[in-house]
Amino acid sequence: MKRSLTAVLLMTVMLPIKAQQAVDSNFHLYLLIGQSNMAGRGPLDEDSKKINEKIWMLDSLNNWVPAKNPVHFDKPDIAAVGPAISFANEMLQGNNKIKIGLIPCAWGGSPIKVWEPGAKYFAAHPYDDAIKRTAIAMQRGVLKGILWHQGESDNDTAKATVYLEKLKALINRLRNDLQQPQVPFIAGEIGYFNKEDHINAVINQLPQAMPLTAVASAKDLTDKGDHLHFNTASARELGKRYAAAMKQLQQKGKGKLQPVVALGFDDAEISQYTIVAPLLKKFGFDATFFVCEMPYKAPGDSVYYMKWPQIAALYKQGFEIGNHTGHHKNMTKMNREEMQKEISYIETKCKENGIPKPISFAYPGNRSDSLSQVVLKEMGYRFARAGGSQYYDPQKDPPLVIPSYTMGSTEKLGERTWTAIKNLQPGQILAFTIHGVPDIAHPDYTTSEQVFTEFLQYMKEHQYKVIAVRDLQQYIQ
Repeated sequence: MKRSLTAVLLMTVMLPIKAQQAVDSNFHLYLLIGQSNMAGRGPLDEDSKKINEKIWMLDSLNNWVPAKNPVHFDKPDIAAVGPAISFANEMLQGNNKIKIGLIPCAWGGSPIKVWEPGAKYFAAHPYDDAIKRTAIAMQRGVLKGILWHQGESDNDTAKATVYLEKLKALINRLRNDLQQPQVPFIAGEIGYFNKEDHINAVINQLPQAMPLTAVASAKDLTDKGDHLHFNTASARELGKRYAAAMKQLQQKGKGKLQPVVALGFDDAEISQYTIVAPLLKKFGFDATFFVCEMPYKAPGDSVYYMKWPQIAALYKQGFEIGNHTGHHKNMTKMNREEMQKEISYIETKCKENGIPKPISFAYPGNRSDSLSQVVLKEMGYRFARAGGSQYYDPQKDPPLVIPSYTMGSTEKLGERTWTAIKNLQPGQILAFTIHGVPDIAHPDYTTSEQVFTEFLQYMKEHQYKVIAVRDLQQYIQ
């Protein structure tokens, strides 16, 4: 129940469309969590007054302000210099296009057990507050990583034994609740000056236990005299080590993971043959064409749609042909026999035209129910695309209810399309429902050739992997 409440909270915060329109892909966000050494306890000095106009932080009122120490506000009387500012300065090196947004959420003294949904620590709810503040931040920028420094409160034999499993669970929760399954996560060692050192050996097991994680070393760093907190110079050095680990992890992620986009074109519109297919070939992208025989409102409407020889030509070009029912009928309004008849109609037409039996399906109007999913499974379908305007997570979403965004260049759809494309992170999957390019018969869902080309160009320049729906199989465990 706690998990679902957190997810509802995240959806509530991220809901407004106007806020989403302001997302800047060059505003790189980093979540800072853990306890006092992440919050910072190094004494303030003259360097603490310096401000870099490219580094911002989310203050206690959830407003973006120029970043300076103290970054955190967990304990205003003692919060001071931590690793955050030096980390941000290092992340800016070599990239003059970006700005950094810090999301401070650490709480001094907090054990790992309070970093769970619903858990309370004094007046705070560390995990829930971090999710909420990150969701607010993501209305303006793109989450690029999470920095964790915690362990002093769990640095004994008994707690260290279970620490790794708790840390792995925390990372999984963060990635799931923030809808960022591949966001890099860096854990910092606690200071070697601590009276005991049970936890560092456990922290260093993390990279072998979880993908896209790393450890920032605390070797040779100095305390401020209390055998607990880093002094100012060491806190800044730790920030630089976090940055080095983050850059290495981000580069590693780029080498192995790409943002993935599955393109699906509905209704067999003629522009898909005359305009879309040549553009896809030009950019080297794949796609699925979900075909049906759309009922005409008037006899002259036939010019808006492909004939079967043209559909067969798309198959011969290497594109996937999917099933969109025989006549674009609402699956939720049919019984089992009617569904089977509509699905079989396209299968028969495919066979007559030398096209293999489809394995991918698109629900007309994105409407599905449990019976339609059962019938599709019985008839051998592996994938079925629905709506929902969210990314596809193979670990959570059934392959017969794949969520998708509807692409378009109208005012209604244009901003949402760009937001979905630009926010997509390495390892995430975005499925698109696309109609005509342009769509003369249904202008509310049109995508102009110019804007469609801009979408393709953006994905090409940013090295997105653009696939047919059938190719989602490789991402399903």
